[in-house]
Amino acid sequence: MPGRKRDPRAQAAALAAAEELLNEVGYHRVTMERIAERSGVAKMTLYRWWPNKAAIVTDAVRGKLAPAELPDTGSLEGDLLAQLEALLGALTRYGDASVVAGAMSSRGEAGRADLRDILHPWFEGLVTILERRGDPSLPVTLIAQSWVGYVVYRVVFLQEEVTREDLSRLIAR
Repeated sequence: MPGRKRDPRAQAAALAAAEELLNEVGYHRVTMERIAERSGVAKMTLYRWWPNKAAIVTDAVRGKLAPAELPDTGSLEGDLLAQLEALLGALTRYGDASVVAGAMSSRGEAGRADLRDILHPWFEGLVTILERRGDPSLPVTLIAQSWVGYVVYRVVFLQEEVTREDLSRLIAR
């Protein structure tokens, strides 16, 4: 029924079930049926609220993929490395990179928009770190975009492991 509001308790139960299942069985084995069974919310209701598994899983974990406070290690390189390592951890928090790639690709434009929204605070954090400790003549926006792009490309699209050494080389002057 258009305009009908979601029951906040049922929505919370569905989101909790989606994250629990993601942690227990992995993204590729989470199903709308399992979420419905675990949450006690009818499968038809889940599909009315979310078009597919990727959408509910994205909503369930979105807040946990956001960066914490900006690192303050006392050095520019230390702060940048800590921020990029935390981004890497967020992208692989729920398993390998196929989780992010699967959630994004199965949702088309909506998945790309969600990934952009999830990545934007990480990008902003890098910009802030570069501005507070870096050379004011540096093109900080371009640098931050290229570093986030590097991590996402390697992890999500190539599904390669990115090491601390890779990140250290990336930020080396």
